[in-house]
Formats: sequence, structure tokens, C-alpha cells
Amino acid sequence: MKLSFVIALLLTFSQGALAMSMFDAGKVCVFSAVQAKLSLNGKPLKNVKVTREWHWKKKRSDETVTDENGYFSLPSVYERSISQYLPAEIAISQKMSVWINGEETEFWINAKDDGKENSEYGGEPIALSCELSREKVLIEKYGSLLLTMCKKGIE
Repeated sequence: MKLSFVIALLLTFSQGALAMSMFDAGKVCVFSAVQAKLSLNGKPLKNVKVTREWHWKKKRSDETVTDENGYFSLPSVYERSISQYLPAEIAISQKMSVWINGEETEFWINAKDDGKENSEYGGEPIALSCELSREKVLIEKYGSLLLTMCKKGIE
């Protein structure tokens, strides 16, 4: 009887917010969506491969190519784990880089300590202008350490 009640309850509430929260359980945003413009010495980096890496339990990556104006975008990446419900800290290393003339240039290095989307910038979306001739700057404002050549906002 109890089992049939539970099944009936699940079927009744399988639509809407309850179902959404049940299927989203354990979902961690390991890298929020990124929109950026890359330039070098003031000129757009055209058709350059951008690699995005993250390491949380396992090292993973994806990549894209900049357009004719140096713009690129990457979607949010989620992974599932029950560890966010355990008494432990989340520690996700993040990196974005490009290869120019056979040399890797890392323009974003971050230690993400929150599994929520957009926590890299305190809740704001990652929208960047990155001049790769700039020196890297250490930013400690958002609860983790971020080393970057980028400025917030797309110019």
C-alpha cells in the first residue's frame, strides 16, 4: 500500500517544479556560459581555437573558434554529483586559453568554489573583453582567486 501511494504521488507531481527539482538534483555548474571578445595588440583574434578546461573529479574540456571579429561563446557546463550535499567544499579549477603561433596563452584561470551558475563573477554572466597583450591581473573580489587578462563587459 505504501509503495502504491508513493508511486501515485510521484505520478501526480511528475509535472512542473517538483519534477524539475528531482531531475536537477546533484547538478553542479562547473563552468558558466561565456561570451567574450579576444584581441591581440588591439586587433581581433580571428578564427583562433579557444579551449576551456575544468577539473572537478575529472579533467574535461571543450573548445570553439573565434569569429572574424574575435568573438566566441560557450554554453554552461553541468555535471552531476551527490557531493554537493555532503559536508565538503566544492573546488573546481577553470582555465581558458588560445594557441597563437604555437604558444599557449592562458587568459582566464579561476578556482570556482560554488556550484551555482555565474558564481565566477558573483552572480553576473561571464561577458569579457580580453586583450592578450595585457599582463594578467589577480582578482579576489568574488570569493575565489581569478587570474585574467580580461575585463568585464564586451567592447
